Amino acid sequence: MGEPQVVVLNNIGGGFDILVHRLPHANETVMMHGMLMSEDLAKGGNVAVALSRLGVPTAIIGKIGCDEAGRRDAAWMEEAGVDLSELLRDPAVTTGQGIGLVADDGQNIMITGESSSAHLTEDEVMGALERLAEAEWFVCGLEVRHQLVLPAMRRAHEMGMRTVFNPSPVPDGGIDLPFVGCDLLFVNEVELCLLLGRNPAGLCAGDVEGLCRSLAEASGCKTIVVTLGADGAVVLEGDAFTHVEPVRVEAIDASGAGDGFMAATVARLIAGDALVDACRWARAYAALSVTRRDCLPGYSAPAEVEDFARAHDICI
Repeated sequence: MGEPQVVVLNNIGGGFDILVHRLPHANETVMMHGMLMSEDLAKGGNVAVALSRLGVPTAIIGKIGCDEAGRRDAAWMEEAGVDLSELLRDPAVTTGQGIGLVADDGQNIMITGESSSAHLTEDEVMGALERLAEAEWFVCGLEVRHQLVLPAMRRAHEMGMRTVFNPSPVPDGGIDLPFVGCDLLFVNEVELCLLLGRNPAGLCAGDVEGLCRSLAEASGCKTIVVTLGADGAVVLEGDAFTHVEPVRVEAIDASGAGDGFMAATVARLIAGDALVDACRWARAYAALSVTRRDCLPGYSAPAEVEDFARAHDICI
C-alpha cells in the first residue's frame, strides 16, 4: 500500500460478545441469548483496519502475544493491509481479550481486557515512532497507558505529524490537562463529561456546546469532535460549533462505530475535506457499520460507503 501516512498507537486485542435483549441496569440480572467470539481488534487494531480499508496506508505500534489470539489479530490486520513492521510479538505476554454486552438494539457496554499492550515500554514506542517519522498523522488513545501515549503524542507533534487523540477510556480519577501536542480531540458524550469532572448521567443536549468550549479551554485543543451515538456528532473548530445530523438506520451492533467514525473522518481529512464535511462522510460510514454484527465486518471500502449513502439518500 506504500509508506504509512498514518501511525496508530493504541491497544490490540479482541474478545467475546454476550448477546442480551437489552442492557441491564446496575445490580440487575438479565439472561443472555448467545455468546460469540467477536471480530474485534480493540481500539488500535480497529482504527488501523478501518483506515487501511479506506485506502490510507497505515502502520500500528503495539505488542501482542505469541498465542492464538495474537496470531488471529495479526492475520486480520495483515489481510486489511496494515503495516505491521512495528508490531512486537512477545512470547512472555498474553494478548488481551475483553467482553462486550450487545443488546438487540445495537447498544453495548465494552470491557477491555488486561492486555499485552500493558507491557509496551517507552523505548519501544519512541523507537517505533522515529522509524515511522515520514508519516503525516498520528492517531492514539488510552487503551495503552497514558504515561506512554501522552509523551508519544507530544513527540509526534514535534516531528510535524498532525495528532489525533481519543482519550478513551478516561483513567479512573481523570487525567491531567492540558494535552500537549493534540491537534484534534475525539470524545463521546461520556468522555466529554469525565474529562471535565462532570457526572455523565446529568448531561442534556443543551449542555454539550458549553462543555465542548470548556474542554477546549482546559485541554488546549481548540478542535474537538464529540460523537453522540444516535444523535450524530458535534464539531467545535475555534469559535464555530456545528451539529452533524445523524443517519437513521436499524442498528444491529454499535460496537466499534466510534472507532470507525474517527478513522473515516481522518481518511477524509487526508483526502482534503474540511472537518465538518469529513464528519458528514464519516456519519454514513458509521451508520453502515452498525447495520452489521461485530466491528471488522462493518469497516468498509469507500465505494461501498458511497453506494450505501446513495441507497439511503444520504448527502455526503
